[in-house]
This record gives sequence, structure tokens and C-alpha cells, in this order.
Amino acid sequence: MSQIDIIQQTHRQVFKTLNELWDQLAKLEVAIEDFAETAPSFTEEAVEQVLDKIRSFEPSVSVIGQIKAGKSTLLNALIGETDLLPSDVNPWTSVITALHLNSHSRPIDTRALFRFFDQHEWDRLVATGGRLGEMAQRAGFETEAEEVKAQVSQMRQTTEARLGSEFETLIGSSHSYPSIEKDIVDRYICYGDPDDLADGAQQGVYADLTKSADLYLDRPHLPKGLCLRDTPGVNDTFMMREQITLNAISDSRVCVVVLSAHQALSTMDLALLRIICAVDAREVVIFVNRIDELADPATEQKSIRKSINRTLSRMGLGEEIEILFGSGYWANCALRGDGQMTPASRAALATLYEGADLDDIDTLGRAAMAASGVYALLAAIAKRVVEGPARAMVSDVDADLRALTEMSKTVDQVAMNRTGSLSPATLSMEALQGKLDELTDRTLADFDSKAAQLRDDMRLRLERAQHSFTLSALEALQAHIDAFGEMGAWTHDPMGLRMAMKSAFLSACTKLRREGETAFDQTLDGIQEILEYDIGVFHDNSAIEFPQQPQHNTPTVLARTLSLDLQGSWWRKFWRFGASRAAEKRYKSLIIAETTPLIDDLITEFFDPATQKTREAVREFTARQGAFCAAILERMVNEHSRPAGDDHKLDAIKRLSA
Repeated sequence: MSQIDIIQQTHRQVFKTLNELWDQLAKLEVAIEDFAETAPSFTEEAVEQVLDKIRSFEPSVSVIGQIKAGKSTLLNALIGETDLLPSDVNPWTSVITALHLNSHSRPIDTRALFRFFDQHEWDRLVATGGRLGEMAQRAGFETEAEEVKAQVSQMRQTTEARLGSEFETLIGSSHSYPSIEKDIVDRYICYGDPDDLADGAQQGVYADLTKSADLYLDRPHLPKGLCLRDTPGVNDTFMMREQITLNAISDSRVCVVVLSAHQALSTMDLALLRIICAVDAREVVIFVNRIDELADPATEQKSIRKSINRTLSRMGLGEEIEILFGSGYWANCALRGDGQMTPASRAALATLYEGADLDDIDTLGRAAMAASGVYALLAAIAKRVVEGPARAMVSDVDADLRALTEMSKTVDQVAMNRTGSLSPATLSMEALQGKLDELTDRTLADFDSKAAQLRDDMRLRLERAQHSFTLSALEALQAHIDAFGEMGAWTHDPMGLRMAMKSAFLSACTKLRREGETAFDQTLDGIQEILEYDIGVFHDNSAIEFPQQPQHNTPTVLARTLSLDLQGSWWRKFWRFGASRAAEKRYKSLIIAETTPLIDDLITEFFDPATQKTREAVREFTARQGAFCAAILERMVNEHSRPAGDDHKLDAIKRLSA
């Protein structure tokens, strides 16, 4: 068996739990489709929604890190290919690139899909100079803002000149290809210093204009329905794509933070620390890459791990985050199987396998793959996917199916056990629908009122956190002036403010979920009242399970770079003081200008969508219970029952969903 065969076989073993999950979901989907053919009419919409949940399930994993941390090299190793993504030091990946593994939602005749910025996005970048220009303008540094805008404008002119008349046809459009070719991929997602690229080279010709890339890989050794996202480096010069990266992380349930072994959690990784603080620590895996460049990897790993843990402990994360070590380069050497490895890297590997004959190609390949850390990272990803988004989705589907199957069986039973004196024939379907509409309107109105109050309370709490941070910063500023006079540079870490804002958001989301449950209760009480007093039947609803409420996106906007985070020399002159009172006033204005957009975005971009998702869950639950109520009335005036033989289908679905 060749080295590549062994590696692919190991890939399949590592992803065994994921593949078993998909096999079970496929069987469940078939069983539900079989049931749907003869299911009661009131379950049709709900059944389709359950099927959509299964078919659209594609958990995503975002890989983030600095430019040149080796993310693309590592991703190539994770999928078992050596040259799919550009992995040279220059050029590097500059575009969010999603690798869809064995996807069942792949567009027809499409293996590679590239989307371009639209005119508004492109113009906004140049009009403001990107995030860096926006911060300079907001802080009142007109000269620096104009410098940034000039540099970005030059980039735009270079891009438009390079593309010529093609630019107008590209803006806002997309390109798709039926196959994945390396030169095509490089053309859209590479970026590097133009002087380092050969004349006439096509690498990166569209990269400045490309917003996102989707590559669809069908490989038997890879799991089904998993999406791996390569992201631009977090230290992108103009922060052009920072928000796109943060959005990708927000949509992911696993985040792999790639650090270079030489700079693990150095000051250059502050942006990564902000991201780690913004997401759930249980969803984060830190992978210290490029240990092949260490002289003594085993010894140096201990000191690196200790340093990382100290930093994480200061942030209150402790041991929640798993830390792995490895080398994408070693894994790619093993995948190539040609025995080619730099002398320094071979020497580093030899320190881990003393006495091994690394001159033997097979031995070298096995040692390199074992030391690469790739299998441990794959296992960590699979574990988090199965225990996180997969478990949540299966639990959600299971609850839906239990509710559907029980309601389908109970329609006949409750219709036979009327307790009220009212004849069902006296209540028309139109009258019932009116009562159900009234119940829906009342339930949603109550929910909207309570959600609006939560929104107001959250804003107040965020503004209090902003005010407290401003006061502490001004006090620290005055202490600096008292100690050092009006000399030197001044900075103040806003991490405490971020954590306070995150806490306010999570608290509001917890309360929002409780209001969702209250609305579910209100629906059941209303349905029970209609059944008992208007239709004349009694149905015990105590066993009815509430649907799983949607998972709310993590507030990754809190990881966005603020001017308070920057250490660049041209920002330092802002903190050179004239009169202390004027400096204090200017500093306060900057804090308010920088952090108010965070408050607004937390509410409009995160809490409002979370509210809408919960509201939709309440509406769907109310509609489903209303359809159940209508089915009982229909059954009472209609002698037809479900086709014989459906019970075994329901039992089969229950077994599979369990």
C-alpha cells in the first residue's frame, strides 16, 4: 500500500464518526420521505422543514491566523492534497475560500465559484480607505486618512487598469467552472507583492476584486457535508477584508486558530486574541504550526504551551481551549512521498524520532505525517462538529419528528374521546382559523413587546459598559500625565470593554430564549382552550416538547479592530498632549466615536437577527399546533383515517431519530 493510500485510509478512520452521522441522516431522510407520501396533510409543511434541515446541514470550520502563518499549507494537508490552495510564502491567500467536502448542495456543473464585490462595496472601500481610513477619519486625523485613501485608491487604479474593459463586467458578478484547476484558483484568490510576480503572470489577476471563493471537492476519503474555510490573514494591511473574515467566523461552529511556532501569541497576534474572546471557547482549537522550523520541537513546545496558557488564563479562558502542535509542511512532505525535505526540517524531525532511518522514504513519510499533528487536528474538528452543531441539529430534528409522529397518532385518539358538550359540527373551519389567527397575533405581539424591552435593556447595559470604560480610561490617562507629564505615547487596552459587551449580549440572548419558551407555553395554553371549549375534546399537552430555539451567532463584531488597538507610529502622536483637559476631551470623544458603532452593530447585526429567528420559531410552532388543532376538527367530521400501515413508518422514524 502506497504512502498516499495509507494517509487517505487514516483520513477515513479519523472522520469515521462524521461519516456515520451522515449515513444515519441519509437513512432518516429516506424514512421521512417514505412517511411523507401518506402523512396527514397537516404535517406536510413541517415534514418539508425537517427535510430541509437535514439537506442543508453543512457545519463549517474557519481557519484563521496571521498572514504567512501557514494556514493554506495546513488546509491542503487536512484535505490530503498538496497544491490546491496557494501555499508559497508569496503570494498568499487573500480571499475567503470555502472548501465544500462531498457537498450535496453543489450547484449544477460547478466545482469552483468565485464572487466579486459589487459596485457599492468597491466604491465604499476607496471612498473611506477601508477600515483603517475610517478609523483615521473618525479620530480626526485628516492627513493620515487621506494618505490611506490615496494608497487604497492607487490599488484600485492598478486593479482597474490591469482588468481594463473587463472590470465593468466583473463588478457584482461571479465566475463558475466545472472543474478545479490550480491556475484558475491562483488567478482568483492569490495576492502578493506585484514586483515579486513574473511579467504577464496570471496569479492574483482577479484577487483584489474577488469577495469569496467556493470550491467543491468530491473525495472518498473525506467526510460528507463539511465546509472548511481558509481566511485572509488577520494582519491585512488595510483591514479590507476584516469584516468578511469575522462574518465567516460568526457562521462557523469550529474555529481553528493557526499560530506560527516562532510568534505564538506574540504582540502580533492581538487580533487573534480578540477573536478568541469573541467566540465560545469550546469551539476554538489553537494549532501551533511550523514546528518543523524549531531546532528542538519537543522541548520548545513545552515553553510555548506554557506561554499560551498564561495568556489565555489572563483572559479567563483557562483550560477550555485545546492546544495542538504540528507542521503543515511535514504533512505535505508525507503526501508528496518523494522524500524531499529541507535539511533543517529533517533535522528537527530527527529529534522526535531518534534512531529512525529517515533516509528511507517510507519511514520519513510516516514520521513526518505522525509528527505533523494533522490527524490530531482532524480528530479535534470531528469531535467538535459531532458534539456541537451536529448534536444540536439532530436534537432539533428528533424533537420535530417526535412531535409530528405523536400528533399524527393522536389525531384519531383525541377525536374519539370528546369530553365537552359542544358538537364539533357547530364550529366551522373558518371560525377555527379565526381563533387560531387571533392566538398567533396575540402570542407574537406579547413576544415582540418583551423582546423590544430586552433590546432597550441591552442597549442601556452596553452604554453603561461604555461609560464605565471611558471613566476608567480617563482616570488612567490622568494618572499617566501625573506620572510622566505631557510626554510619551498613550494606549489603553479595550479588552475589558469587549468582555463587558459580550456579557451583556449573552445575557440578553439567554433572556430572549426564555421569552421564546414563554411564547411556546402561551401557544399550548391557547390551543388547549380551543380544543376543550370550542371543539369539545381534551388533549393532555404536558408531553409536548418545545422546539429547539435557533443558535444565535457569536458577536464576532467585538473582534473588530479599533483605533485603541493600534500601535502604529503615526497613531502615537495622537497621545502627545497639549493641555491635559483638551487631551482628555479628545480622548473621550475618540472612545465614544469608536465604541458607539460596536453598540449599534451588536444590536442591529446580532441581537435583532437573533430576535427574528426566535420569533420565527414561535410562529412556526404556533402554526404547527394550529394545523394539529384543525386536523382534529377535520377528523371529527370526516370518517377517513390515515392509511393502514403508517404506524410502522412512524416507529421506524422514531428509531432512526433516536
